[in-house]
Amino acid sequence: MKQGIRLWVIWIFALVTGIYGTAITYQGITTVHHIDLLYGVPIFLFGVWITGNIWGSARQAYRRQRAKA
Repeated sequence: MKQGIRLWVIWIFALVTGIYGTAITYQGITTVHHIDLLYGVPIFLFGVWITGNIWGSARQAYRRQRAKA
């Protein structure tokens, strides 16, 4: 139970990171503050990376559980 809650917290953090990175990247594209692209793109990619790792781990756990049954 505790591990599942921790996984949800990490996943929500990853989603928020992706949204925040998207906002900063959008601001860097649409305004004169192009330096925001240097901050927004890595933050966005970090959120995508964490989310991908969590999805991969969830699929692995599902397959392991399904194989036992």
